[in-house]
Amino acid sequence: MKKIISILLVFATVVLLAVSCGPVDTTAIKIGVLNGPTGMGMAQLIDENKDNEDKYIFTNYASPDLAIPLLMKGELDMLCLPTNVAALQAEKLDVSVIAINCLGSLYLLTDSKTTVSSIEDLDGKTIYTSVANSTTVPILNYIFDSVDIDVKIEVMADHPALAAAVANNEVSIAVLPEPMASTAITNAQAKGNTYTIDLNISQEWDKVSDTPLAMGCIVVKNSFLAEHKSVVDSFLNDYKDSIEYINNKDNFESAVDMIVKAGITPKEALAKSALANLYGSIVYIDGDDMKTTLVGFYNAIGQALPKDDFYYEK
Repeated sequence: MKKIISILLVFATVVLLAVSCGPVDTTAIKIGVLNGPTGMGMAQLIDENKDNEDKYIFTNYASPDLAIPLLMKGELDMLCLPTNVAALQAEKLDVSVIAINCLGSLYLLTDSKTTVSSIEDLDGKTIYTSVANSTTVPILNYIFDSVDIDVKIEVMADHPALAAAVANNEVSIAVLPEPMASTAITNAQAKGNTYTIDLNISQEWDKVSDTPLAMGCIVVKNSFLAEHKSVVDSFLNDYKDSIEYINNKDNFESAVDMIVKAGITPKEALAKSALANLYGSIVYIDGDDMKTTLVGFYNAIGQALPKDDFYYEK
C-alpha cells in the first residue's frame, strides 16, 4: 500500500508540474537589424542562430525608415531604432522599448583642408549629417546650444549618401556614426581624398551633460509581447550575452568575423576600425536603468516623454 501511495504521489507531482509549467512557447521572433552599432552587438547572436530560423529570423536594413513600415504591418516583431524615433512613434507603432543597445557612436570627420580641435572651432561653419529623424540633429543642437555657438546643419537623406559625399570630397565637415564613419574615410582614401576623425561627439556630449548619450534601442510590438512574453524575455537574455561577447576585447578577431558574416559591414578592415572605436558604446541596458537613462536623455534633447508603459521590465 505504501508503495502504491508513493507512486501516486510521484504521478501527481509530475502532473502538477506539467500543468504549472504549461507548454513551452517556441514562436520565432522576426527581428529588424540596422547596419550600425546595434547590428554589431547582435552579430554573435546572428552567428549562433544562422542555421536556425525556428528561434530568430534576422533581416538587415540600411536605415530605420526601410523597416518601420514592416513593423507596422506585423512583418517584423522587433526592430532596432534611434531612441528619439522610438519615443516619437511609440503610440503609432504600438511598441514598447525593451533595451538600450547603443550609447554615443557619432564622430566628426574633416577633410585635409579643415582642422577642428574643439567644438568651439565649429562656430560659423556648416556641417553635414544624415537622416532627418535620427538622434544626430537634436544631439548636435544640444551641444551647440550648451557652448553657445552658431553652426549650420545640413541633413542628407541617409548615411550612405553622406558617406558617398565624403568619399567624393564634396563636404568639408561631416558627422557620421560608426561603422559608416570608417567606411567613408576608407572610400575617400581610395579616391585620393583624406579625411580624419577630429572629434568624438560622445566626449563633447559628456562635457555638457550628466545624462548618458542613449542613441539606440530595440522595441517590440505590444501585440507580440502580450502573447509571447517568455520568448521576448529569453531573447533579451541572449541579446545581452551577444553584446557582452562583442564588447569583450579578448573576442576582437572572432567578433569582427561575425560582424562581417552578418552583413553589418562589408569588409574586415572596416569592421575592425568601427569596433575599435565603439568599445563602450555598444551596450545592454534594460529595466529601471533603461527608463532612467532614456527619460534623462529625452529631457535633455527636448523630446516629449512617452507614457510610462512604454518602458518594458521583465
